[in-house]
This record gives sequence, structure tokens and C-alpha cells, in this order.
Amino acid sequence: MLSRMLLPVVALGAGALVVAVPGGCDRAPPGPTTVRGTVTFQGKPLAGGVVVFAPDPERGGTGKPVRGDLGPDGRFVLRVGGESGVPAGWYRVAIAAGPGVLSSAGPPFPASLSRPDLSGVVREVKAGRENVFDFAVEVPPG
Repeated sequence: MLSRMLLPVVALGAGALVVAVPGGCDRAPPGPTTVRGTVTFQGKPLAGGVVVFAPDPERGGTGKPVRGDLGPDGRFVLRVGGESGVPAGWYRVAIAAGPGVLSSAGPPFPASLSRPDLSGVVREVKAGRENVFDFAVEVPPG
């Protein structure tokens, strides 16, 4: 009789232990992480443009887009309110060349890349580490 009364208590205690252990009760959730990288166009650094990471709603992303300006060497660091740090998750990526950055002698920069919903570029920002993404944009001549 006593064992029949203890069984639900033991099962409840084991269930609580299983739920508590994987989450690590005393660990704080991961905070924002650093995202940086480079963009090249036709093998040369894309200077004066912008990179935008927009949360991907199809993969559970929410929130506001995060952007980084391209330096003269094509490098960027994504910033949120002036701070480098991006919430972990999946993002749709947009890359836009700055006005007057590209010469008319070469192929035009793909307009579809300037919209996160049309670019087809998706990246996952992982928590707890620096995320480095390098984008090489190549357009065949012709």
C-alpha cells in the first residue's frame, strides 16, 4: 500500500529532475553575440555599402533588422543601437552597394540582394561565439 502511494511522488520528482537538469537552472540565457565579416564584388572589396540581417520569420526569427556599414576594405560589424551584438537566431541577409560606389564599366550589382526577402541568403547567428560571415558576390560577364 505504501509503495503505491510513493510511486506518484517518485515519478513526479524524477520528472522535475529531468526538466531541470538539461536547462541548467543557474545558467543565464545566452546574450547577444558579435557578427562581422566581409563583402566582395567581382573579387574586390565592396566599399560604401550596407549589410542587413533581418530575422527570418520562417525559422522562428522575430525582432528588428540589424545593419552594418561596409568600410573601404569591405568589412562590416553588425550593430544594435550603436553596440556590436546580435541576438542568436536565423536571419535573411541583404547586401546593398552604396550609391556611386560601383563603376558603370562592370556588371551591375544584383538588385535582388538589396532585399532580405528576395536575396535568398540566409545565415544562422549562433550564441556564445563570434560569428564571421564572408560574402563573395560574383556576376558573370555578359
